[in-house]
Amino acid sequence: MYYCALAILIKFGIESRSQKCTALFLRYVKDKGIIDYDDEFIDRIMVYKEKEAETDVDEREKARYGSSVRSEEIMQKYDFMISVCKRCISACEEIVFSEKKFELPKELVG
Repeated sequence: MYYCALAILIKFGIESRSQKCTALFLRYVKDKGIIDYDDEFIDRIMVYKEKEAETDVDEREKARYGSSVRSEEIMQKYDFMISVCKRCISACEEIVFSEKKFELPKELVG
């Protein structure tokens, strides 16, 4: 989902190395009606400083960097996450392969 977000930023001519900034930019252009992108996809890549619950980012990092060889939690969520990822890729393709020219909002150009 994060790579989909990066692909959308490229459509605006932006490169990002910050997952938080990437998600915030997507939220901004989505809220301004510039792109049609599901809040769920943005929420799933959002990095929060103060946390009340674990996010997909936390789960991914635990799976990738943790010492566990196999996680039953991840196995149980596999089909659901595959479905979410497929929907995310489809929504991303609609934006990235669109003939529409996407420009940075004037208030973001400095």
